[in-house]
Amino acid sequence: MTFEHVFADLGGVPANRLSDPQGLAGLLLAAANAVGLSPAAAPVVTSGPRGVAAALVCHGGHVALHALPEDGLCFADIAGLGAVHPQRGLDVIVKRLGAREVRSDARRRGPVTPATNPEGS
Repeated sequence: MTFEHVFADLGGVPANRLSDPQGLAGLLLAAANAVGLSPAAAPVVTSGPRGVAAALVCHGGHVALHALPEDGLCFADIAGLGAVHPQRGLDVIVKRLGAREVRSDARRRGPVTPATNPEGS
């Protein structure tokens, strides 16, 4: 079994979109739906001196955002187990936040196997 994982740095996001708790909670739910994830609990959005953190824990995955509204920056992280489509969730986030710059990466995560020693020692 593997996890599909996408993460992205988003820039040029309007500050009001990154500082709206209800809007971010709805965004997390919309992204999870696009991925194919079912929420395990309600979204959590907190603001503090180091920005905004928003997370939705799902059965078999998560959708999380960390933002600095005053700088228009956001880090998005989406992972899901099995046949899910995290890129679809990232597409929803990018579109709804109105990000002007996006740098993303995707990884397949899976079992960690012991390293083999080619010298046999």
